[in-house]
Amino acid sequence: MLSIHNYFINLHAFPLFIVGTLILFSGVFVCISLKGKNSGIAFFLMSISGGVWFLGTAMGYLSKNPEIALLWFKIDNVGVVFLSSTVYSFIVSFLRIAEKRKAQISAAYIGSILFSTLILTTNWMETGVHEYFWGYFPMWGFLSYMFLPFFYSYMIYSFIEILFYYLNGKDQKVKNQLLLFLIAFGIAYTSSIDYFATFGISIYPTSFLSMGIYFMVIAYAITKHELMDIRVVITRAAAYGLVGGLLIASFIGLNSFALPQAAAMAANALLALFWALAAHRLRAFIQTPLEEKWITDWYDSDKLINHIATRLIPVLAKEEAFKIIAEELKSAIKIKNIEIRSGQQEIDLKDITQTKTGLIIPLSSSEGLEGALILGQKTSEDSYNEKDLTIFRTIMVQAMAIFDRIRPYEKIKKDFEANQKKLYDTERLLARSERIASLANTIREYNHEIKTPLSIIRGEAALLVKEPRDPKYLEWFKSLVYEQVDRANDIVESTLRLSTPKERKEISLNLNDVMDGALKLFPLTGVHLEKELGALPPVSGDPEDLQLVFINLFKNAVEAMPDGGTLRLKSYWQKTGEESFAVAEIADTGAGIPPENLDRIFEPFFSSHVTKGRGLGLSIVFRVIREHLGSIEVKSEVGKGSAFIVKIPVKT
Repeated sequence: MLSIHNYFINLHAFPLFIVGTLILFSGVFVCISLKGKNSGIAFFLMSISGGVWFLGTAMGYLSKNPEIALLWFKIDNVGVVFLSSTVYSFIVSFLRIAEKRKAQISAAYIGSILFSTLILTTNWMETGVHEYFWGYFPMWGFLSYMFLPFFYSYMIYSFIEILFYYLNGKDQKVKNQLLLFLIAFGIAYTSSIDYFATFGISIYPTSFLSMGIYFMVIAYAITKHELMDIRVVITRAAAYGLVGGLLIASFIGLNSFALPQAAAMAANALLALFWALAAHRLRAFIQTPLEEKWITDWYDSDKLINHIATRLIPVLAKEEAFKIIAEELKSAIKIKNIEIRSGQQEIDLKDITQTKTGLIIPLSSSEGLEGALILGQKTSEDSYNEKDLTIFRTIMVQAMAIFDRIRPYEKIKKDFEANQKKLYDTERLLARSERIASLANTIREYNHEIKTPLSIIRGEAALLVKEPRDPKYLEWFKSLVYEQVDRANDIVESTLRLSTPKERKEISLNLNDVMDGALKLFPLTGVHLEKELGALPPVSGDPEDLQLVFINLFKNAVEAMPDGGTLRLKSYWQKTGEESFAVAEIADTGAGIPPENLDRIFEPFFSSHVTKGRGLGLSIVFRVIREHLGSIEVKSEVGKGSAFIVKIPVKT
């Protein structure tokens, strides 16, 4: 077989030139992207080491005689030596612990300088070159037995630093980046296969492939703010890696045959042309089914929303808007089929609804429901996840804006309907207030609730003198009487509070402080508390009355969760036109309120709690909120919980 050096050019050098150049480019790109930060500079130095390694090796492959090849391999080994110190320096800079690791960094660079000096001035590291079918390759001497422990100690130390911060870190974005670092290090360690060839074992060196992937993954991880799903990285790396491996293997296989120079050049040219035409198609052929079956829950959500928005800009017909949204969803999320129903067509939905095979997404304008998209299964038959639902709701909002733009008279109609709704809400609140007042006056005259504790006391009192009683029974009887008297007194006071106006003392206060005060007076037991209290402007109100409101709402929420649950408190400032409100939301994860009971929950003595409560708490809440010129809204779903939204006008 003819020597590889008899050819005009050694094609095995091409991949190393490409990888070395890409590594240097990645270093410049990262450094510019990070605007000269320490981690960016450290990555740039690391990329110089990697670039010198592979460009030096490529030049060694191209050398026509062993002496020149040996010189280039000395240069490439300087890159390898400094790779260990620059990798460690980059990792500690990225983790922001470089100040704590100054001694280790200094020792790494001193060691690299010492080994580099010995490599360039002696033959202790490279004693000569081997000649393989791919070209010349260095022979390592006794210095390598000291260099390899030095090199791997810092590489392993770097890996341990990453692993420690990955396992103990709190920032999820950084943890995602470190996970990619760990994967990159795992891939990079496969480059150790090159060492076999340095000791005379004819195994083709593939470090350029694994180290190229290492640099690209690290560069991606530290410059991308919203990291791609890790399965996407693995899948695409597998697709590109397989195609790259086939490409390299084909050239290696072709050049292993003893061909005349002209025939070899022609064959290599044809093979290069083949790969130029086939590489992209083959990569897509491998990657597409992998993505469809393994990572269909990932897609670029920002890209999807931008595509839909761009295509909807010139649209003037509702049917066309439905068609565009359906096409983009089907293409991006890989959905088997999407049915479009324009118009209500007996669909009465306000939110996304699950079906046996998929979902129904209602699309509305400000006027109401305009139609729906009925989604079938995903290609992978996976269920729709939380990310999908978030995108669908974003598209619902986007569609509403488009439908409103399509109708030129929308503003007039929208204002009219808004005024009508306000009038309806006002009339409903007034009617409810009048009904509550009427019921309260009636209750004050003949409150049958009082009969229960009185009957208990009467019955037990009648039995008291039937026979001699011991002190233990008399103590029990005493506690029973106290309990029932307190119960009757509580009914009377609550009813009077509901029907009799109280002299109020209004002061400037903060609803967050009122809620905190209510929590101290009504400690929560058996439930988990979550608070998300935002900054609020002051409101004018009676602190005792408002504290009573929140005590009753907390009590109501706890009673709705007898087996435990989560009580969520949230507050924020809301501006609607010229009006401004301090808003407090009290939400539970209890049984919820049936729809038929929602209009009755503020009526006196109506209670959906079987074992607790007399149905006066929410009536008092409603009365106090109305006295403060505020409003209270209820949202509830059976089986999932309820939320009470209190709005108090901001003090002006």
